[in-house]
Amino acid sequence: MSDVIVLNGQITPAEDTHISSFDAGLLHGAGLFETIRVLRGTPLNLADHLERLTESGRCLGMDIQLDPQITTGWISDLLELNNISDARVRITISRGDTRQNADEALTTVVSAVPFEPYAPALYEKGMAVIVSQYAQNPLGPLTGHKTTSYLDRLLALREARAVHAGEALWFTSADKLLAEACVSNVFIVFPDGTVATPPSNFPVPVPPSAAGNGNSFAPRLALPGITRKHILRLCAENNIPAVQQMITIHDVLSAREIFLTNAIMGVMPVTYVERHAVADQKPGPLTLRLGALYNAFIQEQSHGQAH
Repeated sequence: MSDVIVLNGQITPAEDTHISSFDAGLLHGAGLFETIRVLRGTPLNLADHLERLTESGRCLGMDIQLDPQITTGWISDLLELNNISDARVRITISRGDTRQNADEALTTVVSAVPFEPYAPALYEKGMAVIVSQYAQNPLGPLTGHKTTSYLDRLLALREARAVHAGEALWFTSADKLLAEACVSNVFIVFPDGTVATPPSNFPVPVPPSAAGNGNSFAPRLALPGITRKHILRLCAENNIPAVQQMITIHDVLSAREIFLTNAIMGVMPVTYVERHAVADQKPGPLTLRLGALYNAFIQEQSHGQAH
């Protein structure tokens, strides 16, 4: 059989997939997605990904309720029919046909492709990153959600790759606070050995507006990454001091170590911020330790053991 996907719960050959030309994902970028690593047939951290998808849907007016068992079955079918065991699975949900008014019109697509890891040399020598010319907007309604409105991130990534860097760091425009990277969360290690990452939310909500908005709004700074979540947990379990706090460009440039996290890269060392070398230009000991701890965690999941 040719490559297949799951479209609205049905196994469908990829070349025969039909999505309405009126779909809100196509017309408006109105959608959410999750990228899940599958290791030896096991979708890693699937419950976390589905929980984040549901929460983002709630915030953005999409009633997303994917059953974990059904979703696991879809992924298993895709792996078997596409003859892969180590995969990159993407769940994409759009607002569906714009000619319909209810959330019953949501379009759900699940796809699987073979897992392609980052180059081993990057883990050995570290990745170079740039500072994006674009700014994070904490008051933007899409900030902190994994939406299909992704063109700004792709443009920043293209600029990074044009200078042989692998990622671009995003800062806020007003106070130059670190938020995240294009497709990953950012951690730094302070000179005192404390691991730090920007918080998902600003600590103080914006008060109700004079224009009649009766609800306070909590500005969001960074995507609540799934790998990020487990790195913070592993720090707590292994007596590694870790905090979520605002990080300035000075903090970044004076950091003892910097690393990135996401579901596909795991823990990625950063050894250059543009032309600025991070410490001794080698992956640091805490980065390597947390990378090893996280790899052990996902290996344990893939053997079907509870964690």
